[in-house]
Amino acid sequence: MTEKHYLVANKRLQQGEYGSNPMWVLAEEIGENELRKVYFRQMHEIKGQKYWLIYKTKDDYLGITIERRRDLTIPHVTNKFVYELDCPDERLAYEALFRFVEERLWVGEKIELYSCYDGEEDAARRTACDTVIHLDSGLYITGGATFPISKENQVADLARKFRWCERQYVVIQR
Repeated sequence: MTEKHYLVANKRLQQGEYGSNPMWVLAEEIGENELRKVYFRQMHEIKGQKYWLIYKTKDDYLGITIERRRDLTIPHVTNKFVYELDCPDERLAYEALFRFVEERLWVGEKIELYSCYDGEEDAARRTACDTVIHLDSGLYITGGATFPISKENQVADLARKFRWCERQYVVIQR
């Protein structure tokens, strides 16, 4: 089964890729030797022209993708704008996620995350995995334990602490 991640907000958010660094290169402008040195490559044809989508390093490749899901409701969340979130279980992807959230949250707002297997959005959530992140007070609460979040670099510290769990509910608030 496919694991799904959702980001749920009380307002519309920008959709698309965030945190990655793609390069688009005309196929005729790059040789096979250069292509062997990149981390990821994929051929695309746009208006009759062939292009390579290239990521030079793993750091360039890892980010998140957000896509609005108007057809989906998740009973475990309170916000109304549901986005499907592609966020690999990697520190750099978590950094992109928490940077994205931090930049969009205003005082008093919250963003919710939910993780489950495809088709199990209505299944009972695992309350033992519930997580609350208070950005302004610097607290990370999960499994009944409370941990401080570094004030110097909240994003990196959150990325080190966070891991997806099946049927996990997360609230990030400012």
